[in-house]
Amino acid sequence: MSGNPLIKEEMELQTKIKDLKMEKSRYTEKIYELQDNIRVKYPQAIQTGEISIEHIKNDFEKANSQPKVTNEEGKSFYPIKIGDTVYNDRKEGGDALKMAIGSNIGKLAEGKTVEVGEYRGLKLSILFDSFTKRTKACLEGEKHHYCELNPETDIGNIIRLDNCINNLEKEIQQLQETVDTAKSELEQMKRDVEQPFPLADELFNAETRLEEVHEALTKFELSDDTAHKEMYERLCETFPNIFSGECSAMRFEAGEGWDTLSIELHGDMFSIAHTYEQNGDLMYDPLVYFKVDSENEKVIPVSYENSGLGVYESFDIDAEPTPDSVKRQNDILDFTDEWLDNIERQGYEPVVPDTAVEEIEHEDEIERQNTQQYAI
Repeated sequence: MSGNPLIKEEMELQTKIKDLKMEKSRYTEKIYELQDNIRVKYPQAIQTGEISIEHIKNDFEKANSQPKVTNEEGKSFYPIKIGDTVYNDRKEGGDALKMAIGSNIGKLAEGKTVEVGEYRGLKLSILFDSFTKRTKACLEGEKHHYCELNPETDIGNIIRLDNCINNLEKEIQQLQETVDTAKSELEQMKRDVEQPFPLADELFNAETRLEEVHEALTKFELSDDTAHKEMYERLCETFPNIFSGECSAMRFEAGEGWDTLSIELHGDMFSIAHTYEQNGDLMYDPLVYFKVDSENEKVIPVSYENSGLGVYESFDIDAEPTPDSVKRQNDILDFTDEWLDNIERQGYEPVVPDTAVEEIEHEDEIERQNTQQYAI
């Protein structure tokens, strides 16, 4: 069977199907991920992004809608409230913010956020970021907006607050781009999740072909009689006197400690047995019967018996072969092949080449065998 091309094809198909099933598993996991994204993750992310955009827009519009004050030079500024005092002068407001930072340095060191006033309609708080080791401002409207402060400057911190507010417009644009991208990806995922496994046909064809190959191999295995022919050839070589028709029964001995070996051929029934007596009864350890098909030069196991173990097994050789029956018969052939190896090593020699006594001794057994040799 080693040269049967179907065996190679079967192995290749099994490997291919394994790879395709792994690919299908990855595809299925991707589909589950897409379904989760479609149902939960992306809608939530889009909703969160749109809400953030709305809040930031409101804060940005509120900050830009606050009234400005004009100084003597005609320059307009947003006033800043520190504590209960509103400062219309940027320098004075910057100094007041600087003082607020200095006076709350202990609270900031403890990790506390301290509300110090208001700027452009948004609450103004200060805090110390322990990660960056920087003092920061928080402008709070519908969202929190942060920027760094310099405890050593005055007007510079007011400019930083303005830049923080002005950057909200860019933040809105970036968030909107993210939301738009998520919406586009969501629509694509809705289309992708409806696509079937792209290698489904290839997998189906491979599995179908594997079934065909397996069925063909099974039929081949059920009809393969190589082992039967090899056993016939070996028996002819080992017992030429029997299979040439020179004699119908032979007895072999290998000395003390080894059971007698008996060989018989009656018609198309060949038997080989190790025999011994127990309480006056003839015992087999074991006895194997084969049907001899001389025309096709093969033998077919018919039965196996081990008297000491109480084992008896027979085969209906006229019935349609099955994987189980073929395996059991092949097991008998393998056993007999190994048994013959042992017989050769143990040095069995013929004692009686052919006598009527041999036939008489086994007459009852032959009769029993002939009545049930085709029984299951």
